Amino acid sequence: MGIGDRIRKIREEKGLSLEEFARKVGLPVSRLEEIERGKVPPCDAVLVYISKIFDVDFWWLKEGERRVAEVA
Repeated sequence: MGIGDRIRKIREEKGLSLEEFARKVGLPVSRLEEIERGKVPPCDAVLVYISKIFDVDFWWLKEGERRVAEVA
């Protein structure tokens, strides 16, 4: 599952259309479509914003896995 698939999963779980999701994250619909199809990767700023407004783990969104903070 790639980044686009994970973004689509969030969008569908929230019951949002492409247009609604794109508006919430400040992207043109055409760009969101390209991201979901895996044609272009989203920048980290977009991933941070999505993770904050939809309360999802940034690293899961970016890489498909959660990272555990290392304790020194």
